[in-house]
Amino acid sequence: MKILIIRFSSLGDIILTTPVVRCLKRQLEGAEIHYLTKVGNLELLYNTPNIDKVLAYDGNLRETVKKLRNENYDAIVDLHNSRRSCLIRMQLKGKKYVYRKENLHKWLTIVTKHDFMSGKNVVERYLAAVKPLGIEDDGGGLELMLPESMAPEVFKKLIVAGKKVEDIVNQPYVVVACGSQHETKNIPVDKLMVLCSMIKMRVVLLGDKKDRKRIRDWGASFSANVINLCGKTSLLESAAFVRAAAVVISPDSAMMHFAAAFHRPLIAIWGATTPRFGFAAFRTPHADCEVTDLWCRPCSRMGSKRCPLGHFRCMHEQSWQRIAESVTKITQSSNNQAAQ
Repeated sequence: MKILIIRFSSLGDIILTTPVVRCLKRQLEGAEIHYLTKVGNLELLYNTPNIDKVLAYDGNLRETVKKLRNENYDAIVDLHNSRRSCLIRMQLKGKKYVYRKENLHKWLTIVTKHDFMSGKNVVERYLAAVKPLGIEDDGGGLELMLPESMAPEVFKKLIVAGKKVEDIVNQPYVVVACGSQHETKNIPVDKLMVLCSMIKMRVVLLGDKKDRKRIRDWGASFSANVINLCGKTSLLESAAFVRAAAVVISPDSAMMHFAAAFHRPLIAIWGATTPRFGFAAFRTPHADCEVTDLWCRPCSRMGSKRCPLGHFRCMHEQSWQRIAESVTKITQSSNNQAAQ
């Protein structure tokens, strides 16, 4: 059976589809899996052993459909269910299997502040889309396969941001993912400084160029235990740092799902959004940190450019001391287990 999976974005959502890919490949005899995604996501999938062919969507809908028609798929699995993915799947032959979103439930939850969500992780809902194919949840987690150039011993020999990776990872460290695509899910810079000052071990800051700029514009300064790599690592280099971390602290972002894919202990910090929307870390040890007594949460389905009320209390009132203490407890527990 030749199967096309469609999921355009985002980085975290791509990782969240990997259990579906694995189950299809392993449970359907002779399955050939193709995956259509945006150009910027390709490197996340090239090394996935359960995918036979990765296809790039460059924005040209007509040419994309033309190429896909030549593949003669038996089944189309739409795990995005957007207007664009619908236009593509409707022009292809083959039986259709579509992930059902809970956008109405999210909207009702945001407007009324009552929980209308199903309580299911989005991975479970992805898997439900392919259940008619006889696919069963294998109980496994997320997957992120890095290329051989990012193998642990090879990675240590690289130079990143003018620093030897080996000198960075030669002791246990905490990865703090600074931001996300939406401002109301970012860790505020002043709170980032507070958190880093409370962590009693090496801290590696990861983020993009926007995170580096907001840290610089704030005039933030960090103690010697902090290595700021924001805007200085490639996507795969960031993933490799997450893979080797003792603990990962992340807002609702792709880095949270990277940590889950590598089964790293995770502390997830939630601002405008909530884990009840179904995008919590999947099948990995984690703690969800929320300011639960705010009447205005959740205020957005995916985050927004600014706090609608201007106070951003959902991040500013996080218990940063308790988060730092959790890091200590997790690392001590890991050390005790290693010693046994």
